[in-house]
Amino acid sequence: MHACLRIAEILDLIISFMVGERVREPDGFCNIRHQDIGRFARTCKAFKNPALDVLWRTQPSLSPLIMCLSGHLWTRKRDQRGWVVSLREEPSHEDWLGLQRYSHRIRVINCCTQSPPPVCPSTLDAVFSPNLSQELFPSLRTLNLEVICDGPGFIGLRPIALLNSVSLPRLVRLAFAVSRPSYFENPRLHFKPACARSLRALTISVRCGRIEPLIVNFGDFPYLRRLCLWGVPSHSGHELIRLQYLCDLAATLPNGFDFDVHSSTQPILPSLQRLNVSVGTLNQVTNLLSSITSSDLGSVKFFCRSPATQSDTYALFRAIERVHERSPNFGTLDVRCLGPKNLSLVLPTTTTVCDPSYDLPRSTLALVLACHHLRVFKLSCIDTLGIDNAFIREITLAWPGIEVLHLHGSSRNIPHVSLEGLHELLWRCQRLSSLGIQIDARTVPEEEPEMRSLPLKTLLIDRSRVTNERAVERYLRILAPKLKWLRLPSHGGLLYLGD
Repeated sequence: MHACLRIAEILDLIISFMVGERVREPDGFCNIRHQDIGRFARTCKAFKNPALDVLWRTQPSLSPLIMCLSGHLWTRKRDQRGWVVSLREEPSHEDWLGLQRYSHRIRVINCCTQSPPPVCPSTLDAVFSPNLSQELFPSLRTLNLEVICDGPGFIGLRPIALLNSVSLPRLVRLAFAVSRPSYFENPRLHFKPACARSLRALTISVRCGRIEPLIVNFGDFPYLRRLCLWGVPSHSGHELIRLQYLCDLAATLPNGFDFDVHSSTQPILPSLQRLNVSVGTLNQVTNLLSSITSSDLGSVKFFCRSPATQSDTYALFRAIERVHERSPNFGTLDVRCLGPKNLSLVLPTTTTVCDPSYDLPRSTLALVLACHHLRVFKLSCIDTLGIDNAFIREITLAWPGIEVLHLHGSSRNIPHVSLEGLHELLWRCQRLSSLGIQIDARTVPEEEPEMRSLPLKTLLIDRSRVTNERAVERYLRILAPKLKWLRLPSHGGLLYLGD
């Protein structure tokens, strides 16, 4: 064997050709050609350990590990959801330690292209027992309990009770879901896992109707960088203040949520870069943005669960304007909300507003257009958007580098943007790759467009006014020759146009 093949870096490079791109992402899907790597590991002793490291690095289930025990210790049986691996008898401590030659290579327990059978709840409890988990998984860095705790057989399993006792000293990413109320047996359940201080990313999702409050003391997670709390009740703003290093926050904020800024002199989320929240009212987002002290906030996404007034919308975009002033990297704004009836978002010079409290000279859109660094802007509400060609011209002046622009109103909306306005938008915004807008395409220009938009890959013009869809589609294919996805009013979904 050539001497260069004894160099670990070269072997890693060779094995990387058998590994899909997605496996390199810590929270991504594993995409490994297992049979090829298995053959590679059996080629010679020099290849064995590097290949086994890759083969075992990401696992979607504990069953491949359990099936490495002696055959008399485990069995496969069928239950409500299919085949399940379970223990016939309790292995000895020596039997468990015999698995270390494989288990110490596991770094990620998450989704994978392979679909081995799951293990039963009692087997999972045995593997993650306090005295055994640290010895079996010293290198485990990502654990997604939702992947290995899903199905009818896990109705009695309490993931929080399991995590509060398990010891995984190198765990940095943890995710689990609560999909059944039986998970919560105590009136107020405290979540304090033994691996708390090492965590950098935490995801908790609640997918059942009614649960009791979950108490999370974020002071136990001093180095948390990413936090996702979907549907989790009773998390307070006072606790979130303690997360001084938090970069990503995604959460469902309960009605009445607000930061308790009077009880702490600490800066509020000073390291935050990305915000994605579901809120009860628009004022919650406004107060949240006004409280955050971060100068690195680059992305704001939110969904408002109740209708908003024009004054609420104006106050929100004032807060967004201030975010833009203190955060030079602010480039993504995604607004989804239930709007007030007949909300009109058009240029100040062409608009009449029936709300006398609405400040016409500094209207909502004027504030948004002032955010010149925006690269992604999405606005969606269930009411009307009065967008016209004049608004399109203002967009081209304010956001010449815009890459994603989606402006969606209700089906009652009467669009005023013509195909000529669409042509101007694509002509002046040369980086636009995804566009969603309602247009009036009843009149199709007779001449073919002289300009071609090569970056545009996705165009959504459903809910538009179209008379001859074939003529419109032909015009759009000429205007954007590399268009891959198109949605017209008659389409039930996206139409793939090919490469």
